[in-house]
Amino acid sequence: MTAERFRGRPVRVIESEGSDPDTWEWEFRDGHLDTRGSVLAVVVPEGGPWEDAVLSIPPDVGALPVDFVRWALDVAERRLRG
Repeated sequence: MTAERFRGRPVRVIESEGSDPDTWEWEFRDGHLDTRGSVLAVVVPEGGPWEDAVLSIPPDVGALPVDFVRWALDVAERRLRG
């Protein structure tokens, strides 16, 4: 787990392999937006390219600011491309 900064506050980013070793997942946790846990996750399935990535938002999170989603996608893409 590492932290990235969004609007000056730390956001925890948990990077892991999915159930398939070729699947990568980045889980974003921002206590400012939701104190219960994950705000969103970006998953790249089965060793696919960035263009195959999907966004997962837990139903209980509700609405998220568009700039946070854009920022999280940028972070995940940067990490995938190394």
